[in-house]
Amino acid sequence: MEHGDWSNPVIVDLGIGHYAIITNALDAANCMSGEWPVNGGPAADEAVLVCLDAVLGKASAEQSREAFLEAAREAGLFIHPDAENLH
Repeated sequence: MEHGDWSNPVIVDLGIGHYAIITNALDAANCMSGEWPVNGGPAADEAVLVCLDAVLGKASAEQSREAFLEAAREAGLFIHPDAENLH
């Protein structure tokens, strides 16, 4: 899979109705590095590394997705529960 593509996208509210649709590890790493509304945290720091590893083929896409979800939970961000039905 290119860029650690995820089978199910994650839609996360980055603040005041600004949603990001994340479909792969590269998008997740970019989001956490540039748009993340809080400063780091252990889960976010780990997730960036796991996502970059997925882009390089050193971690699975699913590992990067789970790490991203954990970082979003750590940050207290709303994760849209039904991303697949938004297509």
